[in-house]
Amino acid sequence: MEIPVDFLDAFSPPKMINKGVIGNESGESIPYFIELGLSKSSILECNKWKEFIYKFIMDFVDKNPAIIDYRKELQKDIMLEDYHWNWSKKAFHYNTSEYNWFFLKTSEGIQSVCMTYHPKKSVVQSINIFYIHYLASAPWNRKSSLHERKYKGVGIEILKQVQVYFLKVHKYDYGFSLHSLPQAQSFYQHIGMINYPEYNDEQGLLFYEMNNKNAIALLGGKYA
Repeated sequence: MEIPVDFLDAFSPPKMINKGVIGNESGESIPYFIELGLSKSSILECNKWKEFIYKFIMDFVDKNPAIIDYRKELQKDIMLEDYHWNWSKKAFHYNTSEYNWFFLKTSEGIQSVCMTYHPKKSVVQSINIFYIHYLASAPWNRKSSLHERKYKGVGIEILKQVQVYFLKVHKYDYGFSLHSLPQAQSFYQHIGMINYPEYNDEQGLLFYEMNNKNAIALLGGKYA
């Protein structure tokens, strides 16, 4: 499907909904803010993440000429399963009111992005929660033995802020759900999400939900 060249220009201006600090590679606390909404500049900036990953791959290949299966070796050290994502296509298909786009930004630009759908019925409780369609950290913020992360915890931080948004604005209960890429499963399990196999999808992606208790723990206590 061909995407109109100017479709991004139709989006309304995003707004800042919260702010805080995150740690960088030097241990400094760096200010960030959470932006809600789509903008042409944000989507095009996310598309440029591919340039970083491509350079990362080429540097690895140059330094390791004897390796035969580069993808297998690289996937031990950096998440590549979302390398093919085209953020412009996602924005084109998911820009109606039930979808929300969140960006965690520092003075250096976008550090993580989360796109949600709501309302979503919980599979374990009779409540409304939100569903995460896409969650991604900028490639330079991903844990890897091949490079030092620029900012730490940007994935968890944006999840916390998105949870607070749905508690405050939409009055949903604690919790959220998603289908996970294989490389991200350990992350979701680590933060307290539980797999419910009966809801795994036909592509083999595992379904996870964060229950009420674990969502409260993720925030460090109930949101006031």
